[in-house]
Amino acid sequence: MRLPFLRTFLAAVALVGVSGCATLTGEAHQAITIQTIDANGRPVEGMACRIVNGSAEYMGDTPLFNLRVRRSSTPLVAECKRHGFPLARALIIPRADLVSGSTAQLLLPGGSSMLIIDHISGYMYQYPRWIRAQVGADMVFDRNDERGREPTPGVVTRQFDAQVRYAGGVQDTRVD
Repeated sequence: MRLPFLRTFLAAVALVGVSGCATLTGEAHQAITIQTIDANGRPVEGMACRIVNGSAEYMGDTPLFNLRVRRSSTPLVAECKRHGFPLARALIIPRADLVSGSTAQLLLPGGSSMLIIDHISGYMYQYPRWIRAQVGADMVFDRNDERGREPTPGVVTRQFDAQVRYAGGVQDTRVD
């Protein structure tokens, strides 16, 4: 009589190990690539970027290959500026990675608790892996639009001119 219970228990433990809570089995960070391009799709290198989400702030010059960002349920906001060029801004929206066993967790005892923990920690979310922000535009990139190994297509929400500054109040220096 104890043998069937033991088998069931071991099967449940094995299922938890395979589909496990992303907070326990996943990675806290994800690599993303951010490039800046002009209106014709040509690369614009050397733009100083500030990338912010609810967890951290990152700085670097484009192209930013394999930038390690902390996973979060909050969008990343990337603002890139270079003297003589208008601002390039990107809102990078993460989406829950429900393919990697999260739905199986709901069937397990305590599974909904694991999903809540994964949501709060941000481990269940992923950003688009590769974006190309257009100089002079405010764009939105959504993880749901990602297709294979190509850059994630973005939607231009508005155009900027050369006078647009960083939203965070960082002053642009003028050389006269």
